[in-house]
Amino acid sequence: MKKELIGSIDRITEQTAYIILNDDEHELQFPVELLPEGADEGMAFTLTIERNEAEEQKLAEDIAALRKSLEEG
Repeated sequence: MKKELIGSIDRITEQTAYIILNDDEHELQFPVELLPEGADEGMAFTLTIERNEAEEQKLAEDIAALRKSLEEG
């Protein structure tokens, strides 16, 4: 399942872009380097949030390996 949000860039600093969602109640902060090239203040974007089960599995495996190595000391 995925969810799409619409937001516009409110302002951009050296390292951070501030995106106001269309509900006018929430603001997201993104590293500037994640923005598409040419993105600028006032531009609107669709943000897609989608579960990534493969990444969840990889993270769980990484954590399990780390715990095992700590227990073995």
